[in-house]
Amino acid sequence: MKKMTFPALAAAALFVAPALAGAQSPSPSPSPSPAPTQAPSPTAGEPRADHADKADKAQSAKGELVKVDAVAKTISVKGADGVETEYAYNDTTEVEGGREGVAGLATKSGSKVTVHFKNDMGKKTATKIEVTGDKKSS
Repeated sequence: MKKMTFPALAAAALFVAPALAGAQSPSPSPSPSPAPTQAPSPTAGEPRADHADKADKAQSAKGELVKVDAVAKTISVKGADGVETEYAYNDTTEVEGGREGVAGLATKSGSKVTVHFKNDMGKKTATKIEVTGDKKSS
């Protein structure tokens, strides 16, 4: 058998080494695409609104008028699920079925109402309050 000289080994190493290095390195994998984002679900404590697809759109909730706080300018409405929700009101809030605007609702405690409201960063402001039924009889 013939002996290989150092220059011949060096030349062979130059050709073989890159091929071996390439065979050992993994091929680049495609970067994973980001998962599609999903809109946040409504909070469990909030009443379900008829048009809850966007927070900035008007929404509505039905329930029983619990109280009116004329000083704080809020009303409280108990939904069918028994959860009481507070809505702010202002001078532009419309009232249907009541007298003397929102202040006239103070005598309507226990009546069925529909509150149309806007939800602005968690603050629910009534744009329209409809008295839809009389006080429940005891």
